[in-house]
Amino acid sequence: MDSESGLWRGVLAIVVTGALLGIAQNALVRASSKEAGLAWKWKPKELPKLPTSGSDAGDNPLGKIGPGVDIPDLGQPLEIAVELVREYVDTQTAAIIDARDATDFAAGHIPGAINMPFHDSVKDAALLASFDPKGRPILVYCGGATCELSKELGYALIKAGQKRVLVYTGGWPDWAERQYPIEKGT
Repeated sequence: MDSESGLWRGVLAIVVTGALLGIAQNALVRASSKEAGLAWKWKPKELPKLPTSGSDAGDNPLGKIGPGVDIPDLGQPLEIAVELVREYVDTQTAAIIDARDATDFAAGHIPGAINMPFHDSVKDAALLASFDPKGRPILVYCGGATCELSKELGYALIKAGQKRVLVYTGGWPDWAERQYPIEKGT
């Protein structure tokens, strides 16, 4: 009888342990939301978005932003829509930085962009501080919506003392998909 009762105690211990683990997992899932993710999951920084048209500008205290309009210094990067990126590129009124690595940059980039790979540039605060946009806003992009390098480089530029930093979150994939002009090489 002892071996039979020991077997049942072992089975009961396994069932109870499994139930407790299931309850704990359920509690963690319920405590998190789809937007927030689990507490330990990394969350990308949200950037204020710049309006792209007059109607958007009515709801936005920044008003219409684009070439020829002064961008306020808000102490953080601002997200910019592709329509405004295209205006800045066409009018050459922004210093454009590609945060991707040199190989990706050489394969194709937005016309007029310079390559400042994120992983190299954030190690050199003096480089970020000494970058001269020649009075123009700084427009940063990287590998698209799943790439956070442009946002992080935007924050690093602000921290290094740069002003008026814009981030194009659609980045290279969005630009290329729209079949806008591109340059290749370094």
